[in-house]
Parts: sequence; structure tokens; C-alpha cells
Amino acid sequence: MAGTRLEIKVEMDDRAVRSALQRLIKAGADLKPAFAEIGEYLDLATRERFDREEAPDGTSWEPLSEATLRRKMLKGVKRGKGKKRRRLTTRAGNTKAGAIKRLAQASILVESGDLRDTLRYHATADSLEFGTDRKYGATHQFGDDEDRNIPARPYLGLSDADRAEIVAILREHLARAMRP
Repeated sequence: MAGTRLEIKVEMDDRAVRSALQRLIKAGADLKPAFAEIGEYLDLATRERFDREEAPDGTSWEPLSEATLRRKMLKGVKRGKGKKRRRLTTRAGNTKAGAIKRLAQASILVESGDLRDTLRYHATADSLEFGTDRKYGATHQFGDDEDRNIPARPYLGLSDADRAEIVAILREHLARAMRP
């Protein structure tokens, strides 16, 4: 090497550095605690989206179709003799009031609550799965234009706020791992 050279040597006890690196490697090898915390967060955030009837990107879900509203309005209708429909009445005997009440309570993607109530996560050391085991969950997430004319109403996914919270959870997980 031509010219001049400066060499600086620092003598130090690197046990603390090695220990910190080992904790970091261990924390990165087993992310199950962080993934479980993220799974709990996603469960809460997705349930809140159901309440707001919106996709992860903040767009509102398609409103219920006229046919779905009619079906929900007629919920509780029984077939009498001769296949004629007979409406069940409210306690006051007012069929219209009952229908209006059912329509007012009609939520998008919530018939019985099963879809929202079957949201689950599975965390391991190196992965996180979040979703539902209900087959119709995919129909509602992606839609079904071919057979049933059901619009996509995404409920799974990450908003910008979700991404920020996940990063914060991971940072805190690594920060805890670095503490002696």
C-alpha cells in the first residue's frame, strides 16, 4: 500500500457485545411471542373493521343488495298451509315494525356473527397465519361474480395503521430481547 496508513486498535471486553448478539439471534429465531401479539392485534383490528363495515384500505364495503335486504326483512316468515307465507308479528302485532327493526339491524357480512367470530390466528416461531376456516370467508373477501353476484368485501388485510402497529410490536420484541 502506497502512502500513509492509520491503524486504530481498540482493546475491549466484547462479552457484552457477544451476549447482545446472541439475544438478538435468539429473538429472531423464535418470533412466536411477537407473532402472537400481532395475531391478537389483527383480531381486534379486523373486528373493528367489521363494525365500521370497511376494507383494510378504509373503503366502505358495497351495500347490501336489494335481494339480501328483502331476505333479511322477511327473516322469521313461516310458510303456512298451502305454502302461503304468513309473517310472524312483533309482540305488539305489528309486522311492519318488525321488518323495519330487522332492516335497521342488518349489517354487512354479519348474519349470525359466525364469520367474525371464527377469526383465528396461529403463531409459530417463524410464521403467523390469520383468517377464518369458513369457506364462505373467501367468497366475501374476494367476491363471486360468476355464480352468485356477490361483491368483494375485503375484511382481511393490513391498513397503514396496522403496518405501523406491527412494526412497533416487532421493534418492542427486539428491544426486549436486547435487554440484559
